[in-house]
Amino acid sequence: FDYAGKMEFDIGYTRRDLMQIKAAKNDLVVYIITGENEKDIVKQFRKIIGRSYIPPFWAFGYGQSRWGYKTEQDIREVAKRYQAAGIPLDSIYLDIDYMERYKDFTVDTERFPNLKALAEDMKQQGIHLVPIIDAGVKIEKDYDVYEEGVQNNYFCKNAEGGDFVGAVWPGRVHFPDFLQPDARKWFGKKYAVLTEQGIDGFWNDMNEPASFRGPLPDDVVFPGDDMPRQHKEVHNVFGHLMAKATYEGIKKNSGKRPFVITRACYSGTQKYSTAWTGDNQSIWAHLKLSIPQLLNLGMSGMPFVGTDIGGFGSNTNPELLSRWIQASCFAPLFRNHCAKFSRCQEPWQFDKQTLDIYRTYVRLRYRFIPYLYDLFYEESRTGMPIIRPLVMHYQRDPEVRECNDEYLVGDRILVAPVTDQGVHVKAVYLPQGTWIDYWTKERISGGKYILRDAPIDVCPIYIKGDSIIPAWPQLDHIPDGGSEELILEYYPASADSSKYVHYQDNGADFAYEAGEYNLYRFRADKDGELSVSMEHEGYEHHYETLRVEVY
Repeated sequence: FDYAGKMEFDIGYTRRDLMQIKAAKNDLVVYIITGENEKDIVKQFRKIIGRSYIPPFWAFGYGQSRWGYKTEQDIREVAKRYQAAGIPLDSIYLDIDYMERYKDFTVDTERFPNLKALAEDMKQQGIHLVPIIDAGVKIEKDYDVYEEGVQNNYFCKNAEGGDFVGAVWPGRVHFPDFLQPDARKWFGKKYAVLTEQGIDGFWNDMNEPASFRGPLPDDVVFPGDDMPRQHKEVHNVFGHLMAKATYEGIKKNSGKRPFVITRACYSGTQKYSTAWTGDNQSIWAHLKLSIPQLLNLGMSGMPFVGTDIGGFGSNTNPELLSRWIQASCFAPLFRNHCAKFSRCQEPWQFDKQTLDIYRTYVRLRYRFIPYLYDLFYEESRTGMPIIRPLVMHYQRDPEVRECNDEYLVGDRILVAPVTDQGVHVKAVYLPQGTWIDYWTKERISGGKYILRDAPIDVCPIYIKGDSIIPAWPQLDHIPDGGSEELILEYYPASADSSKYVHYQDNGADFAYEAGEYNLYRFRADKDGELSVSMEHEGYEHHYETLRVEVY
């Protein structure tokens, strides 16, 4: 159901045998997609809404965030503590405190006296800074963003025709009319203020749009491109169009693959941005909910998604944080974030056991980044999400149709996190086939439930028999171009040999769109003998070392 305004879904509520969809106006577009299975339907849906771009390599790494790191010294201390703890780190997020009085595209030079030098120092350590940009533009005389927006008529209007006034962090604000192509180009160019200081990624927030005065009135007008629309008609695409403006601005300013994270989005936003699930809480119910949330988002065309690890609001604790980092280990977006009025939740804020667990699972994530990158290449071509519900690959198995506490990474890794407090034994359902316990290497015949001991430091993970999984050696951050060594973990089962196609590019720009990438075809037999052929060879860099590990 494609409609940018208010809709009401009544699915078996008023009448159990009836689904009713109501739209505010009659320009609702309905697509009916049929297929033999869920994979067919997801692929067809993605043909309608468009392909994804492949994000930069560093975006697949771990990110640390908090509202708020208030000063340059706070950022340097975070980087220092992660290095001392031996935990890989590729990004640190800057919440609203880095701005001058919360104004977009400004920097508080008292708290951050030299952002350019800070960004460069962080990059020397393999860390990218990701500052926040809010949707509201502060109303302030001589503030260039405000003055230019008013002068060029780039803001949305109230019912009387004046610029609509909302309220966000900087106080009274106007909201850009992102339906105007010229307004999007103007807003996108503004990011150059920060990209020129070494910033590669941005975090769009409060872009539903949100106002401290409550929801925007239905009759707020977006002039658009010669076709004025009321807010009630376009609310759902505001965040989508802000993400598009950001993506296109960064791409034009830098020539690099943008990294954009947005709180609000719509079908099609996957072409421009990643997303997270919003301001969750440090409670077990929200950890449990995160799995079906991310799986549904993936099937709905948003593959690069994550939750705030540990929870944004309230106070996390060692057990909850340990289980959350385990459950999120393979989530495409991998970020710890919390609110300033809650307990600090960097892993060193807790006991040694929690720190050790955290380190183990962040390192595990980095080991499998080449597999996640391959899945994103596949997703950009077919629409298949990175993490998937079991029913997507085992549709005829009734046991998986409502399985909300396990997920597949591609079709070769099964993750069954513990998401309940105090639980140390996990009932895991393994579909048909041979599955290998990642930790013990025990081989198990599927099609049944098993009870897996799951003490606080164990997240049950299983590898499908006959799989080849690409991996990297231990890294502290993702280097430009990726690792010089590729490891192939091979788990032989019933087949005499197994095949795998691996994707490689520079992970930084759009040269891959012109054919600058490599596709390797690997074949391994049960003795660990490896053969390699090239399906496509357009990228001059090749691995220095290939290592096969047979399990």
